[in-house]
Amino acid sequence: MSVLGTGVINQGRHIGLQQLEALAAATHAFLGPNKAYKFIQDDASEEAALVCSCYRLLEQLELRDSVGQLLYETTRSHQEALHSGTSTLVFLAGVWSKVALDCLHKGILIPHIIAGMSKGLDLCVEACMRNAVTVEEVVCKGALLKQPSGGDCMKPEDGLPPELSLTTGGKESSQNPIRMINNLESIKETLPTKHRIKLKHSRHFTSSSNEAEGTQSAETLCQKSSKTFNIVQLAEAVSHGCESSMSLVVEASRIQSRHGKHKDQSQVLDVERLVTCPLPGLSEEHSCVLHGYVLLLCVEQASLVKRLKERTLKISLMNGDLSENYRHVGFNRPKNITYVSDCSSLTGISREQEWIDGALGKLLKLRVDVLLVSGVVTAQLKDHCLIHNILVIERVKANILKDFAMTTGAIPISYITQLSERCVGSGVCVNVLREYRGEGKTENILLNVIASGTSLVTAVIASSVHAKLQSMVDQFWSCAYRLHLALKDGKLLPGAGAAELLCIHQLYKCIDMSRSTIAGQGEAARAPAPYETTILQLMADSWMDYISTLMVNAGQVVAKVQAWTRIAQHLKDFERRSSLKNEMPETLLKTYFYTKALRGEKESEGDRMVEREREMVRVYDNVTVKSEAWRRALDLVFLILQTDTEIIVGINEQESQHRDVMFL
Repeated sequence: MSVLGTGVINQGRHIGLQQLEALAAATHAFLGPNKAYKFIQDDASEEAALVCSCYRLLEQLELRDSVGQLLYETTRSHQEALHSGTSTLVFLAGVWSKVALDCLHKGILIPHIIAGMSKGLDLCVEACMRNAVTVEEVVCKGALLKQPSGGDCMKPEDGLPPELSLTTGGKESSQNPIRMINNLESIKETLPTKHRIKLKHSRHFTSSSNEAEGTQSAETLCQKSSKTFNIVQLAEAVSHGCESSMSLVVEASRIQSRHGKHKDQSQVLDVERLVTCPLPGLSEEHSCVLHGYVLLLCVEQASLVKRLKERTLKISLMNGDLSENYRHVGFNRPKNITYVSDCSSLTGISREQEWIDGALGKLLKLRVDVLLVSGVVTAQLKDHCLIHNILVIERVKANILKDFAMTTGAIPISYITQLSERCVGSGVCVNVLREYRGEGKTENILLNVIASGTSLVTAVIASSVHAKLQSMVDQFWSCAYRLHLALKDGKLLPGAGAAELLCIHQLYKCIDMSRSTIAGQGEAARAPAPYETTILQLMADSWMDYISTLMVNAGQVVAKVQAWTRIAQHLKDFERRSSLKNEMPETLLKTYFYTKALRGEKESEGDRMVEREREMVRVYDNVTVKSEAWRRALDLVFLILQTDTEIIVGINEQESQHRDVMFL
């Protein structure tokens, strides 16, 4: 049967969307802070890998089909750019592919599906941007939450239900940090500047001196937190349960602020000057953050490093490989030239040996002590450098070369023949931090290469389980980029599924408005509206699936049915509060999540309940990570949807046997 004037699509078509949904379903365990580890085993080689993220899972799988490759490439680009949010991206790509399939089965045209889902996402992003909070507000709330609560009871706001106020043993807490901040912000917006010092006459506070003093101290603390910015409290808000990794990031920020150019700033975190060094064999308690470039070296270079200790060394930097046949990117070989013989072979010296002698002569003539190379070095040249006390370090990242170039004055070059006096830097020192011994001999050394004035910081990630190292490194980078993006954006979104619940509320609001418009305008408005309300409803259901999965993985509920019930109850509470307070629903949602988030009903009273409230209030998400993950997921669904459609429409439209296929 036809719906909205289109033909019913064959359910055997659009295989790409079905494959995307199946691939995404395998990654649901990675959503949320409590990520489950998975073993990936190769049946042919019997090798196994331990993964706990969507990106690493897709990296280990053999994805032969085009949909899997597209999903992997999308996830990889997001991971390399933001280092966080891949679980959200893959999950939404799966549920939104199901939305597209449901729309196709209902007979909705492809352009209408794209327009409706795009509008739904735009509505969600707009609602989240309206409810984003500044990092200064997050820091202020974090500072107030750490203050002890006590004193007489404070009256709740008129019209607010009693469950929004913190209670202790049947008594309301007199210094509810969340309500205190909301009262302060609302009053500060209405009062003139000269009257914002004291809040003695607020209707939310009694006239007692203790309450007035508490109000003044809270406001003073908020002002002080915004002026003297504390990155520790912001890090707690975006740690997402990774306290150990985030503590390393905070320590790296302190080192950078101490050694960087802006020493008066406490909110410094330059991810371009962060390096990680995996350290297998030691327990996780040995993980630390060190100033400079730290790396593991083999036993052959240990004696050389000891001879270079406590000396100021010269350094040279190389972009690319250090070999005779290396050519930089973009190099074009001369055409129409035929090499008959190599003249150097007539003397008994090969072309490569001649190049090695020339490269070693350059290094010795300029007295280079340390050579950093972004690529690999010819083994023979590396052995010659070791004999002549030249430390060669391979596979150095571009940001490390850039930092040493700025701090030592060295100029990175592409070929050894370009090396000259002005390209060599100075002021480098090397130190041995630790030696690893096994079977009576030194196996590895932990080396620290440092230059004066550098803000380069290395996080040494240690683990006795070698398979966990990659996951721990990814976790560190995820924490570092979450904190970096919070400082860069200046805003955060309420976390623990709060932003997604805002999206559901906004979609429902738009659906109600569309239905009221249809009822008011009659037949004239019924042409475009039915497919739009259908698509928005399906997208709202996909957000419900996201939040319910998040709650199940976090251990808040046992099954998704229970999660859906709680989410529906939350939405009803929002509508009730909106009608009681005559206030914008978005503002109530924002305030609600600062106090309650997505946990269930209060299980107990007293200090345990207050502590749960304080823990939930410190969960925030990055604006950039959320919006980029949502956009990439929807773009991927649209790409696969249109690609499948182009394959289907290749059939002749006049053939009767394909009447069940929808044509564009």
